[in-house]
Amino acid sequence: MKPASDSRRFSREVDRSARELAKARQEKRTFWRYAYLLGAGGWLFVIPVVGGAYLGKYFDDKFGGKGISWTLTFLVLGIAFGVYNVWRFFTREFRP
Repeated sequence: MKPASDSRRFSREVDRSARELAKARQEKRTFWRYAYLLGAGGWLFVIPVVGGAYLGKYFDDKFGGKGISWTLTFLVLGIAFGVYNVWRFFTREFRP
């Protein structure tokens, strides 16, 4: 006869496997799931980039005169923030 700890460990493993199987069945990889991922990832990237460009243009008009230094600065910051957003979204979305 096996000790009680072995049967509890086996029971926990079976329970964990059943939960993983149920989650996998629930999250079928369909066309709409991929469309959601691409759409959400695109918006998470585009909004900071466009927002940074507009904010930089506003600062250039308000404080910078005829230069585009603020526009380029905030555009680069928007790209960096957009890449970070997409990275964070996909690492959370595909976490096991």
